[in-house]
Amino acid sequence: MLDPELNTPAPADPKRPARLWQMRDLVIGVGLLLMGYAAVIAAVVVLASLGDPDTDSSVALGVAVVTLGFEVWLGAIVLILATNRRLTLPQLGFLWPGSTAAWWIPATVVGAYAIVLAYGLAILLIEEVTGADLGRLVEGNALPRSDAYTDAVWLALGLSVVVAAPLGEELFFRAFLFRAFAARWGLVAGMITSGALFALVHFEVSVVLPFWVIGMWFAWTYHRSGSLWTTIAAHAIFNGISFAVTVSGVTT
Repeated sequence: MLDPELNTPAPADPKRPARLWQMRDLVIGVGLLLMGYAAVIAAVVVLASLGDPDTDSSVALGVAVVTLGFEVWLGAIVLILATNRRLTLPQLGFLWPGSTAAWWIPATVVGAYAIVLAYGLAILLIEEVTGADLGRLVEGNALPRSDAYTDAVWLALGLSVVVAAPLGEELFFRAFLFRAFAARWGLVAGMITSGALFALVHFEVSVVLPFWVIGMWFAWTYHRSGSLWTTIAAHAIFNGISFAVTVSGVTT
């Protein structure tokens, strides 16, 4: 379970992780997140004015670097706040789960794919029963494919998707938001709220519901395993498989 000896008072309710974050931290953290969004949007607008990322490799590289920078920014926000509160990396969850809990990593990956599969099957069933065209809801969050995507672009995207996103997003949505919400409102509320924000940050309607559930699942496995490495590794594997499939489709 999360919250081994963290130099903080043990919570009275075992379903509420020890309170590491104050409301002030939440306000600052979300504010810095929004500032990051604004910077990304501004940068993409400027790059788009210089050329089309689908045809101009330099613009495509710029967009990829901006994406990478945003993922790094997510993790930096948490580390800045943690430094200000004098929290250590183990307090954030950087504790290896150990041999008895290491199985949480493959279990988390399998669970994430089960959620995606169940969502896809549910959409197909609804389409079959109602005759509605719900194809927009199963497009996923696939990476774009273009002739402008040089090796440098794919390298930047790979670093963003497989390295920076698992570290940055797990720090922000699990070690920060989930811990902050769960300490105040309980485990379930923390899972629901942080999972919803995790889904919305991806800006794609077709992944909101499955990523919401995946965000909740990741929060629960982080809590149960006691280690942020559990979800970082699972997130990297999940994204890495998708990235490998995309690159394979481009190069074959």
